[in-house]
Amino acid sequence: MAVSSHRREVLLSAALTVIARDGPAASMEAMAAEAGITKPILYRHFGDRDGLIAAVANRFADELVVRLSQALDRPGSPRQRIEAAVRSYLEFIEEDPELYGFLTQRAHVSCVVESGVIERLAAVLESAIAETLDAAGVDARPAETWAYGVVGMMHLAGAHWVSTVGKPREPLVADLVSLVTDGLLGASRLS
Repeated sequence: MAVSSHRREVLLSAALTVIARDGPAASMEAMAAEAGITKPILYRHFGDRDGLIAAVANRFADELVVRLSQALDRPGSPRQRIEAAVRSYLEFIEEDPELYGFLTQRAHVSCVVESGVIERLAAVLESAIAETLDAAGVDARPAETWAYGVVGMMHLAGAHWVSTVGKPREPLVADLVSLVTDGLLGASRLS
């Protein structure tokens, strides 16, 4: 790892420490202070505030895509795989609700950062949905639309849930799995 790349990772780790502590209120000043530098030096490594948010979002997406892929690659019925993916997503955001809040409140859906994360997640789901539909002999044409719909549903339901203190995860998993399997899988006559 090059010195500047290593330094960037150190600064990103400092930023993540502040985000874990301060959540959506995390400031560039606090992140720079955590790293023992000034804000202009932090900007030099990330370009600007949006560059830092993009780096944080990419780290988040990298880890989430791996987890979703693993959940969707498990053997089982389509419903079992969907349940594993929904549970995996909710467990992931539950592990670091401050990071999730930072990303969902600081990066708007229309911005390049969040749309890039959405596209990466939708691509993983689109592939799994298309494979499931193909295996059942059903037209896979709606796979892309459904993938984006599922990502949007998970994003909004997850953001609401993670902001609600003490609300248990499993009822939400059951509700979302039912909506996806009864809707998507029912529409394609899969079970």
